[in-house]
Amino acid sequence: MKKILTLLTCFSLSYTTFAQQDAQYTQYMFNPLSYNPAYAGSRDAVSLMGLYRYQWAGIEGAPRNINIGVHSPLATNMGAGLYLENDVIGIHNTFNVYASYAYHIPVSNKSKLSLGLQAGIQNYTADWSKIDPADIDDPTDPSISDGGQLGVQKKLSPNFGLGAYYYGERYFIGAAVPHLLKGTLDNLQQLSQREQHYFVSGAYVFSLTNQLDLKPTLLLKAANRSPLEADINLSLLINKAIWIGAGYQTTDGMAFNAAYQFKNGLRIGYAYDLTLSKLANYSSGSHEIMLGWDIKRAGNDSNDENLLSPRFF
Repeated sequence: MKKILTLLTCFSLSYTTFAQQDAQYTQYMFNPLSYNPAYAGSRDAVSLMGLYRYQWAGIEGAPRNINIGVHSPLATNMGAGLYLENDVIGIHNTFNVYASYAYHIPVSNKSKLSLGLQAGIQNYTADWSKIDPADIDDPTDPSISDGGQLGVQKKLSPNFGLGAYYYGERYFIGAAVPHLLKGTLDNLQQLSQREQHYFVSGAYVFSLTNQLDLKPTLLLKAANRSPLEADINLSLLINKAIWIGAGYQTTDGMAFNAAYQFKNGLRIGYAYDLTLSKLANYSSGSHEIMLGWDIKRAGNDSNDENLLSPRFF
């Protein structure tokens, strides 16, 4: 287990250079606000969303992520949102808080183009005292210690992002760069470069019968010095209430998800990731729990139909 913890520590350092730095979520299709600010206000209701992810269950120090988001229309063609996220992996903890604004431009009677902007801060903490000095090549390195004593390192950084989201009742396509500013996460100048991340997403809902709808969803993720990643999901909606789906993640394997949508706007979901990499020898997989609620805005009767017949996105 000590070797696994050391491996995760090394992974969390190298991952800031060679891999995706933003947290990964299997149920991304239920929470586009986490990567695209242009989604704010698109559900025509006050929409709350919470998600907890436990990645690589069974491994000490494995990633654990929790995010909470809320967004709503503000006025005609405008929306706003707030997104909070806490990401923990090994000795590293990253807390993000971002506010979003979106302007929705009608393109036709059934489609809109939304342009979004977000701004916020990231608080990064690394507790090096949790690491055995014997596992570090140079414990006296001033970038991780104070007078040879391993301690807690912190850094607060501002950032902002942009996004676009074109959508109708049964389709959408979006693109976003959630973090435009580069920099370093900590004092490890070469290992912790903060890179720009690019997201492209899309989905279409096919009506099979009056009771069945099929929704393929795609999320592409790219970053400098990192290979292109893709999350592909195919979900079946039964009786406008039950979602059952399966997907493939190029980073780590297969994923399975299920969700239930209540008529009052409440929705709950669960996802399981089957690890296909060498970590499967130590982990039973990854688990994700989702809770959401679309609340009708006071004085807006037009939301009744949306809450009784849930939006696809």
